Amino acid sequence: MQVKTFTAKDAPSAMARVKAELGGDAVILSTRKCAEGGRSWCEVTAALDSQPPKARPAAPAPDEAPAPGWGEWHREWDQIKAHLTALMRPQLDLGALAPRQRQALEHLEGEGVGEGAVMALAAALRADRQASILAPLGVMVAAAPLDARHWPQRLHAVVGPSGSGKTTTLLRMALACQQARPGARILLVNADAAQAKGRMFLKHYAELSGITFREAASPRDLAGVLAAGQKFDKVFLDLPPVGAGLTLEGYLKLLGLSERDDLAVHLVLSPLYASAQLSSYLRVYKSPKTASLVWTKLDEACNYGDIVNAAYATGLPVSALSFGSGLRGTLVPAKAIMLWKLLFKHELPQSPIEENRGRYAH
Repeated sequence: MQVKTFTAKDAPSAMARVKAELGGDAVILSTRKCAEGGRSWCEVTAALDSQPPKARPAAPAPDEAPAPGWGEWHREWDQIKAHLTALMRPQLDLGALAPRQRQALEHLEGEGVGEGAVMALAAALRADRQASILAPLGVMVAAAPLDARHWPQRLHAVVGPSGSGKTTTLLRMALACQQARPGARILLVNADAAQAKGRMFLKHYAELSGITFREAASPRDLAGVLAAGQKFDKVFLDLPPVGAGLTLEGYLKLLGLSERDDLAVHLVLSPLYASAQLSSYLRVYKSPKTASLVWTKLDEACNYGDIVNAAYATGLPVSALSFGSGLRGTLVPAKAIMLWKLLFKHELPQSPIEENRGRYAH
């Protein structure tokens, strides 16, 4: 796969460069209009699955300038937001809240909930001193349990950074579906060809569980596997981590998945990341197809404020919670009460299987 970024004075000029160098089969991953120091330009990122025929590159426009680093811009914007929040914080009068409301907000701050979310919750509580914090918190952090009623889509893909537990989550989702729907035809597809260990893990447990397993090493392979998989009731797809300089939205376009109506993408995260790292992941993996958040490794975390931070930043519901090392019974559909017990009591969700082995607790 060939991915390249082109810059030109305007969009038509940039598209002309894409066509001249990569040909008419190139997929446009992103288009950005940039400006700095009184100059403006257009930046287009395109990808090609196979090596294009050699073509004479278009001559660069004389007024082109190298674009500044996109990641650096994000870091600067994060710093600006932090300064703005620091300026606004003194205006947040927690004394106007009822003692129990103030105590709940202070607890959430101790859990690592960001100042933006805390101020939004405080603003909602000021209107009613009798209101429970769970009312605005429930609006900010919604739960959409991972079951057939809430998620009727036939194709479910998991995405997330390397090490987040997405491969194990995918297998747990498939096993939970198999248990809830005996006799259902289930297909597991591994598109993360770079992870040999994860591929063998999926294949091994799929064979043991009677679940069909397929691999797709390229967008063309994936299209063929999904076309042949129409006979299956549910398809679970493991996508690789999004590479540097790309976004999930552009990557889904490259794979031919961005226009599928039967697709739900679940972003797998762990509450073990630093706040800056989490913010970076949320920017990369947010897309129109990203439908929910799945939180893993909950038994390894010391606080759970990022559950609120991620929901506040993306507006996505939490669909499932994962904990423990086993495969069965360690992924449960998320419910609001589970989230509140995690945040305020550090109490992990109950699992019918793990409950018999011994309760997880902090």
